[in-house]
Amino acid sequence: MQKKKTAAYKIVTDSGGNRYRFYCDLTGALLCTTKPYRAESPEIELETAWDTEGKACFSLCHRCGKWVMDAMFNADALECVACAPWENTPEYCKFCGTKVSVSDVLCPRCGKQLIYGGRFND
Repeated sequence: MQKKKTAAYKIVTDSGGNRYRFYCDLTGALLCTTKPYRAESPEIELETAWDTEGKACFSLCHRCGKWVMDAMFNADALECVACAPWENTPEYCKFCGTKVSVSDVLCPRCGKQLIYGGRFND
């Protein structure tokens, strides 16, 4: 997986600095427009806008590395719906992110009971 640092974005020049618009990598939907930011470099400015406001609006797919909106994220699998459609069995613990097998009832790392498809794994 090639993890991206941020979701897709556009810079909007503002009199108080630059605003950032962050978009879902899967649908292209606009999820966040930040307040104006100014920093020593464009990289620091983007990182600050992303960490302060943008990142909270997205979920990161553990398989493909895309930043997606909640409606396009299968939280049971910790993957976007392109990688893990709703009916797929999770491959990661939704509590700690550890890779699990379909036969696991408890997460091997955090010990929490795994839930598949809205019911407990049998």
